[in-house]
Amino acid sequence: MNVLKSITLFSLFLLNACGNGGDQNVKNSPSVVQPTISAPTAAPTRSEASFDYLNTDSDSNNAFSTNAFLPDNPLKATNIFEGNLTITGTPIFKQNYGSSSDLPKGYRQWPSFSYAFVQDGERLIPVDRGHGFIGTAAWSITGVGAVWDEADDKGFTRAAFPYTLKENNQNCEANGLATFLFKNDGSISNVHVQNVSETCKFYGFEFYGTLTAHYNNYTIENKAQVIKDRDIEEAARIPTKPLSELVIDYPGVDLANYAYAINAADLNGYSILVNNISYSKGCNTRYGDHPYCAEKTIGIYSFTKTLHGFLVVAAIEKQYPGFKHLFIKELVPECSDNRWDGVTIEHALDMATGNYQSPIFEVDEASHEIIDHYFIPTTRKERAYFACNGRPQQVSPGTYSVYHTTDTELVGYAATAFIKSKLGKDKDAFNDILIPLYNKIGLSHYIRGTQRTTDTHEAWGGYGLSATLNDVVRVVQYIRDEGVSGDLLDPVMINEVITGEIKGLPSNTNNLHYDNGFWRLHIGAITDMSACGRATQAPMLSGFGGHTSLILPEVIITQMTDSGAIGLGKTVTDVFNNISHVCP
Repeated sequence: MNVLKSITLFSLFLLNACGNGGDQNVKNSPSVVQPTISAPTAAPTRSEASFDYLNTDSDSNNAFSTNAFLPDNPLKATNIFEGNLTITGTPIFKQNYGSSSDLPKGYRQWPSFSYAFVQDGERLIPVDRGHGFIGTAAWSITGVGAVWDEADDKGFTRAAFPYTLKENNQNCEANGLATFLFKNDGSISNVHVQNVSETCKFYGFEFYGTLTAHYNNYTIENKAQVIKDRDIEEAARIPTKPLSELVIDYPGVDLANYAYAINAADLNGYSILVNNISYSKGCNTRYGDHPYCAEKTIGIYSFTKTLHGFLVVAAIEKQYPGFKHLFIKELVPECSDNRWDGVTIEHALDMATGNYQSPIFEVDEASHEIIDHYFIPTTRKERAYFACNGRPQQVSPGTYSVYHTTDTELVGYAATAFIKSKLGKDKDAFNDILIPLYNKIGLSHYIRGTQRTTDTHEAWGGYGLSATLNDVVRVVQYIRDEGVSGDLLDPVMINEVITGEIKGLPSNTNNLHYDNGFWRLHIGAITDMSACGRATQAPMLSGFGGHTSLILPEVIITQMTDSGAIGLGKTVTDVFNNISHVCP
């Protein structure tokens, strides 16, 4: 991937936080298709991914509509899938946009795919859904799908599931679908795989065709726990309605003011959260509506600075008061010289270490030095050395903010070192602090995986997470509504985030401060929320590509996109005038 391009564009997204554009409504899709069981029929009905197609070894390289991965006159499944599915082969590759130089080495190769699944009724559930990546191949992979019978499938049961291709050492992702036929005795057809959408600004490509499958059927010992965990996850999801119903429930709303800067094809997820209902859209793909939309993961880039960086500090601070005031150099040995004197974990979380090359917005973050010595390397040895020694001290810590992904990476290293000192050398801040926190909040298992250093296997603190739309909306909802009263996070830090008062330091660009791993948008200066005072701020998550989640007292606006567009001003004004007139 062209990392320099990604960092340069990120600054443009923030500078255009109130952009314009158009879009269209997209029907919200369910998480897992629950087939409506039909009476048996002898008439052939399936025209895509038929029995003959899946069992043909030659000339089986077609791309289908997303209907191919949905039930067609389904019957109750007569076979049970339980065991390991291995998929091998070389799909057809066709680049849709971008340059091949932006793609990782080995990009034409199907990733190593050997996953255990269990079946529960009509659900096909991967045993491990943590979407992390440590390795040297181009892609990693894994979603929850569905199983059913069809009359034309000659005693086989049909299965389909979503997958995600996640780029090695980056946060780009492509979403795809797979379908196959199987029997209890281990018989299995070929698997048709097909990319259907991207969550990546730099490139998009087709990956499609039939690949060879092997089914090793055996008893999964923890099947009951896998199913229980999945039930808990589904039960914790925020209720949804299509975004089109927002105007029904709030008649003054003008839908033209929502997602207005993003073309429908570039919208990976959109939500207006009001009264615990997520009015959503963004399930479209280039082949039709995504049949497993709630399972679709998105590389969330710098949202990681909040969902990892802020949360791990606030969680440890709750358990061990004073953690945020510890010095970076005491916990990160690579930061040993005097430029780190007096720099605390909170300073790093605020990106106010005082160490920088240029005070100008995004100049350091777009430099060739950070590309060559931090974004491209995969080891902690290289990444931490640059994060600690790549920039001189310019001012005292806590007095000036310069955006550096490396600062939040140091927060992650410091958190893990501290947890090892308290809980044992085999412990890890991500595994032992964040994953339990994610579970208690009610997030998906997908977010349990993250990019890690290849030598020490430490989670990246500044980017690297994957999440569903519901994950993002739910964690932000928790911070706003339950963070102070709950027992998981430090209430002082939460109050600093959710207040509408001026917090943090100027980010050296228009209408933005930065504090505690959040941007703070000057909503009082650029929207009708000037009625709350021109100095009013609102906390905001922002990630490369246009990912944005803005926290208002009674409404949360979230958009996931790789378009580069943001467009918030009209939305905030419409929300304030027609949904909630409450000031922060």
